Amino acid sequence: MTQLSRSLVLLGGTIILARMVAPSDFGLVAMVVAVSGIAEILRDSGLSWAALRRTDLTQQQRSNLFWINTGIGLALGAIIFGLSWPLAAFYGIDELVPVVQWIAPIYVFNGLATQFRVAINLDLRFARLAVIDIAAPVIALALAIWLAVGGQGLAALVVQQLATAVVAVLLTVPLARWWPSLPRRAPGMKALIGFGFRFAGVQLLSYGTRNVDSIAIGRAYGPRDVGLYDQAYQLAVAPLVLLNSPMSRVAVPVLARVQDDKERYVAGLRDAQLIACYVTATVLLVAAGVGTPLITLLLGETWAAAGPIFSVLAIGSVFRSIQQVANWIFVVEDRTKSMLRLSLVGQPIIVVLILIGLIWGPVGVAAGGALGWCVFWLLSLWWVRRATGLSVRPLLLDAVRIIALVGAPAGVASFVVALFVPLAPLWVVLLGVAAAGLWCGIIILASPRVRSDAGTLARFVRLAVKGR
Repeated sequence: MTQLSRSLVLLGGTIILARMVAPSDFGLVAMVVAVSGIAEILRDSGLSWAALRRTDLTQQQRSNLFWINTGIGLALGAIIFGLSWPLAAFYGIDELVPVVQWIAPIYVFNGLATQFRVAINLDLRFARLAVIDIAAPVIALALAIWLAVGGQGLAALVVQQLATAVVAVLLTVPLARWWPSLPRRAPGMKALIGFGFRFAGVQLLSYGTRNVDSIAIGRAYGPRDVGLYDQAYQLAVAPLVLLNSPMSRVAVPVLARVQDDKERYVAGLRDAQLIACYVTATVLLVAAGVGTPLITLLLGETWAAAGPIFSVLAIGSVFRSIQQVANWIFVVEDRTKSMLRLSLVGQPIIVVLILIGLIWGPVGVAAGGALGWCVFWLLSLWWVRRATGLSVRPLLLDAVRIIALVGAPAGVASFVVALFVPLAPLWVVLLGVAAAGLWCGIIILASPRVRSDAGTLARFVRLAVKGR
């Protein structure tokens, strides 16, 4: 219910802002964040995940990690501020200078909040995390709408970014009920930092892959095309953010506790993957089928050109969703070296395919990325088998079976409606979803295996909601 409320609020805010702010303004902010966001990964340096996977973290270790995160955040905030002029020169757009300078403090606030958030997570207080994750963007969105109403479109988007970080730290600190000690030497720090830095290396490669598209489009085609692409991208990854990311916070600590019992461990992995296959993938494929009418309905006619981009990006997000299971395995089993090697081999494949797609504009970029993520998912499963010895065949077959039986036909049903029904966008979307829902109902009634999976999925979701 919490994630549904958050998703509805953010979706409503996106609809309002898109009708009040020009695509070019969205593009300017996206061009900055695509580059400066690298600092967010460096700011965390993988230390939140290093702490999250440890069940025996001491007060001093956690405190030392806090001071490291805070120091890195301060340094990176200053560096990003100083890079405002070179970044504007790179894109050839002077208006980017103040945008970068206002976004720079975000990394300071996020650095302060990191280990407080970890403290809440380790205590499995997921309801408190939900309060933070909902309240911060909602308050920031309200400020953005207020500015946009006054005609300050670009300022609204910048303030939205900054306010989210400020509100999050103001909420996280008191809700954590934890306070850091002064920094001192502590045993085990080398292992924590080593894990974190290796994990950060993987994240840097992944971030570069996820954002090379916006950077390339911005340099080649300008802010308007970046704005169209970025809004399509944000909607296409929304199910990943709203469903898979919370599942990661639950899955990693839960799987870490049962990893020594291989039977329970593999069963837990398969159960966790059901979210990505049945829910996330199906939502994405149905949305892809009605891409253009859905974008027009949500954002307005001004954004109609983002429809085909969204459809292709949504298909690519399916592979991103199910690939996340491999990342959980690497993190839980402390295989970050293998994870880094996988990224060094696989992420450049995605980048090359994206850059090849640049020839055909934003849609070509999206198609290149979708193909790249499909390849990377398959490569990830092979790498898990090679690095851990786990049999990945059940994970692969489950994903193919579920998507082939449920998600893909549902997406085709919605696409057929969008292709042949000459009605207003609202009716096309409703009929497309109805057609997809009809197929899902038929397959649930016809397949005992799907019904069994539905029961397992319901139990896993209840576990996530309860935070146990």
